Amino acid sequence: MSLFNSSSKWRSLWAVAGLALCIGLPVNADTAANTLPTEKALKSDLTNAQKLPDGDDKNTLISTIQGSLDLLKQIQTQQKANDDLQNTIAAADAEIQKNNNDAQTFKKQLGTAKSSDYNNVSVDDLQELLEKLTAQQQQTQTDLSTANGLLSSQNSVSERAQTALTENLQRTQNINQALANSSTSSAQKQQYQLELNLIELKNAYNQIMLKNSDLLTVLYQSRYDLQNLKLQLQQQQFSAVQEQINQRNLAQSKDQVQQVQQQQQGVSTTSSYVQQELDRNAQLSQLLLQQTEKTNSLSQDELRMSNVLDNLKQTQHTIDEQISALQGTLVLSRIIQQQKQRLPTNLNIQGLSKQIADLRVKIFDITQKRNELYDVDAYINKLQQDEGQNFSNTEKTQLKNLLTERRKISTDVIKSLNNQLNLAINLELTQQQITQISDQLQSKLDQQSFWVKSNNQINLDWFKMLPGALRAQFDGIGKKLGFINDPGDAPYLFGFVFLLAAIGGVIFKFREWIKHRLSLIHGEINTLRGDSQWHTPIALLLTALLSLSGALWFLAFCLPIGFFFFKNPSEFWNWSLQMAVYWWFFSFALAILRPNGIAVRHFGFSQDNADRMRGVTKRIIVLVVMLLNTSIFSNAVDSGITGDVMGEIITIVALLFCIIIVAPRFRKATENLQDSLAQTDGDSIIMRLVRIAILLMPIILIVLVSVGYYYTALILINHIIKTYIAWVVWVLIRRTIYRGISVASRRLAYRRLQEKRRQQQASSSNGENGSGEDVVQISEQEEGLAINQVRSQLTSFADLFIWTALLVIFYYVWSDLLTVASYLQGVTLWSQTTTTDAGTVTEIISLFNLLVASVILLITYILVRNLSGILEVLIFSRIKLSQGTPYTIVTLLTYAIVAIGGAWAFATLGMSWSKLQWLFAALSVGLGFGMQEIFANFVSGIILLFERPIRVGDTVTINGSTGTVSKIRIRAITLIDADRKEVIVPNKSFVTGEVTNWALTNPITRVVISVGVAYGTDLNLVKKLLLQAAAEQPNILKDPEPRALFMAFGASTLDHELRVYIAQVAERTNTIDALNRRVNDILTENGVDIAFNQLDIFIKNKTTGEEIPFVDATKLGIIKE
Repeated sequence: MSLFNSSSKWRSLWAVAGLALCIGLPVNADTAANTLPTEKALKSDLTNAQKLPDGDDKNTLISTIQGSLDLLKQIQTQQKANDDLQNTIAAADAEIQKNNNDAQTFKKQLGTAKSSDYNNVSVDDLQELLEKLTAQQQQTQTDLSTANGLLSSQNSVSERAQTALTENLQRTQNINQALANSSTSSAQKQQYQLELNLIELKNAYNQIMLKNSDLLTVLYQSRYDLQNLKLQLQQQQFSAVQEQINQRNLAQSKDQVQQVQQQQQGVSTTSSYVQQELDRNAQLSQLLLQQTEKTNSLSQDELRMSNVLDNLKQTQHTIDEQISALQGTLVLSRIIQQQKQRLPTNLNIQGLSKQIADLRVKIFDITQKRNELYDVDAYINKLQQDEGQNFSNTEKTQLKNLLTERRKISTDVIKSLNNQLNLAINLELTQQQITQISDQLQSKLDQQSFWVKSNNQINLDWFKMLPGALRAQFDGIGKKLGFINDPGDAPYLFGFVFLLAAIGGVIFKFREWIKHRLSLIHGEINTLRGDSQWHTPIALLLTALLSLSGALWFLAFCLPIGFFFFKNPSEFWNWSLQMAVYWWFFSFALAILRPNGIAVRHFGFSQDNADRMRGVTKRIIVLVVMLLNTSIFSNAVDSGITGDVMGEIITIVALLFCIIIVAPRFRKATENLQDSLAQTDGDSIIMRLVRIAILLMPIILIVLVSVGYYYTALILINHIIKTYIAWVVWVLIRRTIYRGISVASRRLAYRRLQEKRRQQQASSSNGENGSGEDVVQISEQEEGLAINQVRSQLTSFADLFIWTALLVIFYYVWSDLLTVASYLQGVTLWSQTTTTDAGTVTEIISLFNLLVASVILLITYILVRNLSGILEVLIFSRIKLSQGTPYTIVTLLTYAIVAIGGAWAFATLGMSWSKLQWLFAALSVGLGFGMQEIFANFVSGIILLFERPIRVGDTVTINGSTGTVSKIRIRAITLIDADRKEVIVPNKSFVTGEVTNWALTNPITRVVISVGVAYGTDLNLVKKLLLQAAAEQPNILKDPEPRALFMAFGASTLDHELRVYIAQVAERTNTIDALNRRVNDILTENGVDIAFNQLDIFIKNKTTGEEIPFVDATKLGIIKE
């Protein structure tokens, strides 16, 4: 729909304009002008104001008067613009007629400029004419840019006028309210009156623009067409003049060649040396002719590339103006699509750098040879010395003439080579500029097209125009169909079709052999001696080859259809090639998932899971085919993708099919597959994200299409399909690598176990007569442990490269959209001023900054959450570190990553450290008083992490509590005591209190066993038995050696101590228990009494002093047993 055919829009614009004129504006400009102050009067008021006493009133008054002066200048400028516009409109019809007549004249002159028109012009005059034409082209290019800018601005006149009238209306209301306020000073009222007059002039300008929009559009279009034709004519004249100059140079070179040939024929000599010099002159003259032709060719290329560069610069200027004027409109979207198709491609001349280097070498060589010819006599003498002969006077004369002529020809050759070098350098620079501007334009157009609406939003109006749009699109499709008129290329086409069909037929002929080979490979899978790492790659290649025949036949079928039934067969052929590639890929995927296929035999899928994934893949094929063919009919109408309603319908239907059919089945299939296969945490997270994406992405895409971002949705769909294919290929490669690792680890473990078995059998054979021990058998559990250990090591190493490859693949697929994100830099969220040494700088925070800050915080969060696992895989599993060191490294790196990520994110949002340091300082002081203990514990935690007096895993005793350190946090340390309870101890206690670390620098601890034996026991025997008991314990160290000491004479015992050392604190309790038991047993076995305190009770008669014996009460029957 044209921008100027919407009557409702124009009615609304005129309504706004009329309302703006009715609110508080003067009746006409002349009346208002009579009440306006003059510039002289304002300057006089300004002078008087500057004489007032200093103060705020003076500054306010000066500022108001200065503002009035600025407004008066703007009024004068706007009045001039209004008058110029009126004059332009008044003379528009005449100018349009004149431009059309001139354009017709230029059209007749196009193609008439020939080089022969300048046959009678001298070379110097031609060079002067060439410079004149160059200056004219530059001026015409400037005029063309001006006309194009006016035309581009005119395309958005309605939007700009509506915005200006609305703003002026709001400003007029505010000014009228201020004028009605009694507190407004006379100077301010005067300023407001000036502003009202300026608003009236602007409104009048916009009204004139709206009223004469069609006329101005025709005028600016006629100017643009005229300047464009004029530029083309000047370029043709320039080419003709340049061609005439090239012809003159070529003719001059040919004349020199003919002169040399005539000279060669006119010289009669029998001297071989003179003849050699004649031949060299002839060769050099031929070189001059060749270089002249190359110079002419390069000049034509340079002229052509200069024209391309000028057109690109013009296009760049035009696009910038159109984007600025038509921001966010459907007109801009259509213009962008057209400009993207017009961008030049593959224009660069290859090999210029090498050509420039070769030219420099040639110039250097020929210059050296020419310089030798300036002293002809010396050259002849050197020639006589080198050849060992003396030339006759006749020969010398002939040689002098030949060498003089060669010096002249060499000079011409060097001149021609220098011209080539200059042209090549200029051409290379021009190509670099073309490439740079083209890339910039492509990037800008991609950004704009991605973020700008490409279609009307789907609403009631869209459904009303749907039948007509569909009819127009079907009519456009019909126009693209048609029979060819020139079947001359048909033999080549059918030859290629026959080749494709033949290759497909050969593959089909060997189909049974390929299947038989695959069955043999499948049969050897998971066998110890028959399996190989190459089985899976070979099976994948054979399956891919087996799936290729159908794609080739499809392509062979489509090629003649496109040739005979489409007016532009290349479009249909490109579609056919794309569909053939996808046919091959999905046929390959289905073949992998077929019953008893690669997925089942090689990758460990159950048949049920393979069938489910095969069913999901079939539905994904339907989905992908629909999505890939949504926009193939967009070129059927002139509006392009903007009028592709058929594509919008197909896209929405396909996305609904994905939500209703594909997503549920995919979720169920992947969940079952995940349950049956051994999945890592990374696999589970990825599959969960994929399931969420396959449900949410279609919803998001449907919303985008509905609100008009159809092109954006197509771009995202294209990248999602590529991501899906890349992910499938990556999964296949990953599974292949894992299976290869499994086979390799199984074989390695098998060889290790065989070697171990042979060694055990040999050991048993050597000692079977003496020891009589049985041969140790290797259990299946032992074999499995060995295999898992080797597999785990290889898999950990391979995972690093596999996951890195996945990130690289995703980056490659989505890298072209990274430049699109830079569009967000133009969406301003807020701005702030920063004072630097250079002055005050305004810093703009855009939506792109917010996006980058969010990504930084997300990456920081992911790193912090997974830092321990990442370091464990990359570093800790490969380097032996002391106890607690990994935990310290992880903790400190966590603090550093949080600090760096937070500071970086805040800096991206414009909150640099220089602005936050005072806030942090104030918070630190306030929190320091309010939460002293928390800060003390935090600082203590940092000290503990750096000094490391305790580590995770150490056994410590503090404040009567003993336990193993399990966590070192910001505020406190967690201990696990003997009861498996967690004891929380503040960090400050470990810094200021007394702490016993049982294994800080040396984990060896001493155990003391106290034993008391009865008096009269053999002390040497006791010592021997105690040392023997210590020697029998495996946990007791031999160095330092155990010691048994006689410590003291007790009240009833001879006190001994057994002092031993153990390697680990964790073994202390068990060692004490075992040692006590052994000491008790060994002393009892050897008749040594372990003395203990004993109390004997005697009952005596107090009168007689006689001892009263104890009587067994059970024997007397007093107490029953």
